[in-house]
Amino acid sequence: MSSRWFRAGNVGVYFFVVSSLAAGCRDGDGNGDVSQLAELELSALPESPTNAVADDAQAAALGQKLFFDRRLSSEGTVACADCHDPDTGFSDERRFSEGVREQQGGRHSMPITSAALQSFLLWDGRADSVWRQPLYALENPKEMDFTRTDVALFIATEMSAEYEAVFGPLPSLEGVPAHVLPGDAAWDALAPETQDDVQRVFVNAGKAIEAYERLLVCGDTRFDRWQRGEVELSDDELAGAEQFVDSGCNRCHTGPAVSDGLFHNLGIEREGADAIDTGREAGLAVLLADDLNGAGRYSDDPAFGASRLAEAVGETRTRGAFRTASLRGVTQRARFGHRGEHTDLAEFIQDTYNRRGRGGRGGGDDDGDGGGGDRVGELDPILNDVNVGGDGARAIVEFLRTLECAPVSPALLEP
Repeated sequence: MSSRWFRAGNVGVYFFVVSSLAAGCRDGDGNGDVSQLAELELSALPESPTNAVADDAQAAALGQKLFFDRRLSSEGTVACADCHDPDTGFSDERRFSEGVREQQGGRHSMPITSAALQSFLLWDGRADSVWRQPLYALENPKEMDFTRTDVALFIATEMSAEYEAVFGPLPSLEGVPAHVLPGDAAWDALAPETQDDVQRVFVNAGKAIEAYERLLVCGDTRFDRWQRGEVELSDDELAGAEQFVDSGCNRCHTGPAVSDGLFHNLGIEREGADAIDTGREAGLAVLLADDLNGAGRYSDDPAFGASRLAEAVGETRTRGAFRTASLRGVTQRARFGHRGEHTDLAEFIQDTYNRRGRGGRGGGDDDGDGGGGDRVGELDPILNDVNVGGDGARAIVEFLRTLECAPVSPALLEP
């Protein structure tokens, strides 16, 4: 595992934000109205109603400690910062991150520097809050392989003072076994009150990490300063901005996140019959069944969480769809797309957005049994008129450079 984030004097680190240009771009006529881009300016962070300590400084300090601590993994080898490495923009230069026992996941690690701007987290949106996302990583056996009892016991033993300064007295965890999950016999044997105590400490750890991540958001870019009239863009960057609008990229890359936060099927082919990733289809089912979602008892605003879930229930065409990624910091990244197979942004744009009529080598859509084509689900109709040439893609990349993120404060990079 990398230890680069322990180096002193790391003042040149830049935010890198996940990219996967998730909506249609078509060859334009060069008449894109760049005034449409005003809605992309980031002037303030959205609130986080389900987390009452989202903007609490002490919570952020606790979250920073948790973010860098490898002891929050079953072998003491993986921290949040290993897959969201500050030296690679709080993302991962590898295609797939390595968890405990050098296990690899199946999707590229998403940078966290736009997390606070999104309604749903992770490529499939199975988390409906920033605080829920790290809890999945902690309990994933291929990532950190910890459990909620492990997290509660660790905080009680190692960080009780910091925790209690934010959340009040810790509950008694006497008799709580290590490495136990809901559904295990040892978990079911715990009194309901003890289960509730463990889960609340577990959730509060996630809320503290969210408070830290909100300090890392990629803002005040040259694009934002341009919108405020503080700087000018070059001719190439303005031409790229026109191409971005004329190509229709801002149909889905909208708002301050430069993402609509929705889910689109871009026709990415699956990798083998045993590697079918249904994306939002599976993620939505997990989200709605999750007892730690924003509508649950551990949310600080269940009504707000319920309204967000109500919107998600109405989603259609979810099979094989993945979240529109933020384009803030996109040109500072090493890899692109939910599989991370591309390392050249212009090529990624061309390859991804010239997919109309490509139903897979078998000519059809995969139906889940490995007998269809090479694509999971149906291509989003928004791509029906897509065709981005090399010159258009390269022009768009020039514009996207204006969204590069400023250096992060060195004080936020210390474990």
